[in-house]
Amino acid sequence: MKILHVIDHMGLGGAQTIIKGIFEKETNNENIFCYSLRNNKIRVEVNHHNVYSHAGFSKFNIISLFELRTLVKDHNIDILHCHLPKSMFFGYLLKLLFFKNIILIFHEHGSIFQNRWWYRQFIKRTQDKVDLYIAISKATQKQLIENAGIKEDEIKILLNFVDLEYFRPQTTNRLEERRKLGLDDNDFILGFAGRHIERKGCHDLILALGKLKHLENIKLLITGDGPKKKENIKYANKLGLERNIFFLGYIPDIRWLYSIIDCFVIPSHWEPFGLVALEAHATGVPVISSNVEGLNEVVFDAKTGFLFEPKDQEDLAKKIELLYHNEDLRRKIIENGLKSAGNYSLEKYLMILESIYCGLKE
Repeated sequence: MKILHVIDHMGLGGAQTIIKGIFEKETNNENIFCYSLRNNKIRVEVNHHNVYSHAGFSKFNIISLFELRTLVKDHNIDILHCHLPKSMFFGYLLKLLFFKNIILIFHEHGSIFQNRWWYRQFIKRTQDKVDLYIAISKATQKQLIENAGIKEDEIKILLNFVDLEYFRPQTTNRLEERRKLGLDDNDFILGFAGRHIERKGCHDLILALGKLKHLENIKLLITGDGPKKKENIKYANKLGLERNIFFLGYIPDIRWLYSIIDCFVIPSHWEPFGLVALEAHATGVPVISSNVEGLNEVVFDAKTGFLFEPKDQEDLAKKIELLYHNEDLRRKIIENGLKSAGNYSLEKYLMILESIYCGLKE
């Protein structure tokens, strides 16, 4: 059984993380292949000899469709496993025009959550060619059913994994790394990682920090870039938080952030899944997360973290202060998070994925 994973690009993202994990865990597997439809300036490198990419950077090229056709033909591909919208469109065309009997999988990573009518219509109108949908959470399955009309028995839920060999409690010199940023060991440091876009809720986190000025040693490290970054910096300065908030931009290894913070905050307005929450759990960092579908499938309130009402800065500030004052509670959250992360191993993920493939070939 030969499987070709197709993805729009190998830039930064949850789908790319999944691809990298699958292929680097199975470096000797000659029956799996990956093709990305375009190149990307920031590229996730994958250590596997069956990984290919179109050389160009354009989002609108059609050449990659014919390169895909050649790959399928030359390697006698049985299953076309498509990640992200353009890959799904090309996978649909390949089955419609060239390979009538190929098994087609659409792996839904979260695009269905976005308010894009054309994508929902595409998913709805291509059902006759799709053999199976994979949803990364119950929330994602719900979106496919309610907004694209997919039948429940045509969807398999496959929760994302966390690489427990890569993400684990760090042994780096915590105090030394803090001092490089001008921080002390007695500072209580919050961390945020994500694009500076409205739905990621960084603005809400900044406002919540503004309500905690009486706790002078609370600091916030913000990583990532995006269109709202300048606006977020202005808000921080307006609130007089320029000495409490550090905008670090893109960092190549998120484990560095986890190694020096005391609490990781995910203030998203919506998320299809909580992969960064799992990473924080696995590295021994307490999590505070907005109580939205997808995230609350991973973060369990007062057990593996704390949930707050989305966009509610007062509630978020209260949860931060609760963890700030209670070291025993932080230890309990860390212990429970480490145990929970063990349920999302890459090995377990691959076993379930293999069973899905086998079920389609029967």
